[in-house]
Amino acid sequence: MTASFSQAASSFPQFMNLLAQRQSPALLWYSAPGERIELSGRVFDNWVAKTANFLVDECEVEPGSLLALPQRLHWRSLVLAAAGLRVGATLTWELQAGADVRAAFDMSELEDAEEEYLLAVAAEPLAPRFMGQLPSEVLDYAAEVRSHPDVYVGWAAPAAEGQAWAGISYGRLMEQLTEQATALTTEYEHEVAALQVPGELFDAAYLEQALAVMASGRAALVLDPAVTWEQERLSRVLGDERARSLPSQR
Repeated sequence: MTASFSQAASSFPQFMNLLAQRQSPALLWYSAPGERIELSGRVFDNWVAKTANFLVDECEVEPGSLLALPQRLHWRSLVLAAAGLRVGATLTWELQAGADVRAAFDMSELEDAEEEYLLAVAAEPLAPRFMGQLPSEVLDYAAEVRSHPDVYVGWAAPAAEGQAWAGISYGRLMEQLTEQATALTTEYEHEVAALQVPGELFDAAYLEQALAVMASGRAALVLDPAVTWEQERLSRVLGDERARSLPSQR
């Protein structure tokens, strides 16, 4: 396990810069049998930087912009959320209108959307583009993001008093990540390399717990809730990854 660096990260950009120094896994995604995606700290940071640059350059996102995220739990959902935080946007998971940018895996969620920028997100593993026809006003996230730099060159660090999401400032978010990461470091033995973050939907609580796992120096293990997880397969995955399951917060 990589040592915890939570105490050294007082802002989200610092958190990402420290994560980028990790060669060990930061995010593990399991879905259908045979589908496993591993992102080291450095690779996760690359994806977040590309996405942040995409949001700034193509969607005019800036600190304080409202970014509506999909509730579907997926590794790309985590990347989009972290990219929004890297820019300094305010995240939301609400479906009502009013956001500046809305991302969705399901085109039905974008059909009547009123946001200026709409993003279709491919669910297939490492898909190079969205599978299906897209209206001209909808951006193909998977196809567009790859051409952007893997080092973020946009806005400076978000202000501590800025809203990460409803009810949580950026300053308070970093305090909570430090507290949670410290608790995880104390609770789990050094040999545990990953912690499974349980959940059926992607929301603020899930995002915060996954980031805290990363801040503790371990990989956040994310299991696709669209797949049926028999106990035998779950136990095999946990064993292979030297992982433990966190208690459900639901």
